[in-house]
Amino acid sequence: PSTSISSAPAAKKENGIQPVFVITVDDPQRVGDPIRAYTMYTVHTKTTSPMYKKSTFSVLRRYSDFLWLYETLSMNNPGVVVPPVPDKNPFGRFDEEFVQQRRLALEKCIQKIASHPVLQKDTDLKLFLESDTFSLDIKHRKAEMAQEKGGLMAALGQTIAGPRFYETDEWFDRQKGYLDSLETQLRGLVKAIEAVAKQRSEIAAAAGEFAQAITDLAACDVGNQLSASLLGLAEVERKAQELQTIQGNQEVATILSTADEYARLINSVRLAFSSRVRIYHAWQGADAHLRRTKQTHESNRAQGRLASDQLSRSLAIVAEAERRALDAKQEFDQVSRLVKTEVARFEQERIEDFKNSLSAY
Repeated sequence: PSTSISSAPAAKKENGIQPVFVITVDDPQRVGDPIRAYTMYTVHTKTTSPMYKKSTFSVLRRYSDFLWLYETLSMNNPGVVVPPVPDKNPFGRFDEEFVQQRRLALEKCIQKIASHPVLQKDTDLKLFLESDTFSLDIKHRKAEMAQEKGGLMAALGQTIAGPRFYETDEWFDRQKGYLDSLETQLRGLVKAIEAVAKQRSEIAAAAGEFAQAITDLAACDVGNQLSASLLGLAEVERKAQELQTIQGNQEVATILSTADEYARLINSVRLAFSSRVRIYHAWQGADAHLRRTKQTHESNRAQGRLASDQLSRSLAIVAEAERRALDAKQEFDQVSRLVKTEVARFEQERIEDFKNSLSAY
């Protein structure tokens, strides 16, 4: 990759400068037999982060590896809006145009992840970017995560199937309505741009056919003057075909890709909201455990079941339950604040990305 670290913007933070990451995803290669084939990408990283052994390195990764990273980062960082990978598409996976669009989307996704002030410190991102034994490493990580938390889908299942959550902060209810409306608008924009791009493709094809027909006519015995005029018209039609094709490709590469990215990103925002509910249930569970622990202690004390050594142990158990309940409440409050910060970040980046897309278009 030719991008220079020195030219990349460095995000400021309170105690200095955030590490810079410049990441490119390129050289898509089809790997495996025809039945189980998949595309492998080369991920190049340049960074100033002291977390990494080298400042420049490259690894090979496939789509499922990017998906694992997204799900893992979402589990590791409740409240954070993790940039999503492009959707899985079982059809046309090896079509050149599709592979290039996916490559660009994966590159944008991993660059945004590495530029995020919280996510760039995640050790699983480090594993993804620099491990040369990644397939083996993630087997161990998957086993660890299954033991610790049960994975992203299990966590979502707990959120859905857990006790009913009653929202007490109106801000979150307003945001949920806003996200539903924004998603509808973005999905509509994606469909409209796809329709326009398809129409441009049809116009370009028709212009090409017309140019060829005129060229064939010019080759007939119609006289030099008319033949020259026909060839000139054919050239104009070919130019029109070329311009329609270029404009259609630009619409797909700029506005359409951005609209599609943010339609998917809304699901990541919802996932951050769900993680807050999960943390709330953990807090309520810790609170319920504290109440039971206190009741047991008071009951045993009232019935004279606690000798002096048992009393101190029972009080220590109550103190530990109080600490865990307090920690759980503080985590819920912290995640609630983080979600609000992340939504503000989402809005700011959305405006900037659409502005950049329109400028490029």
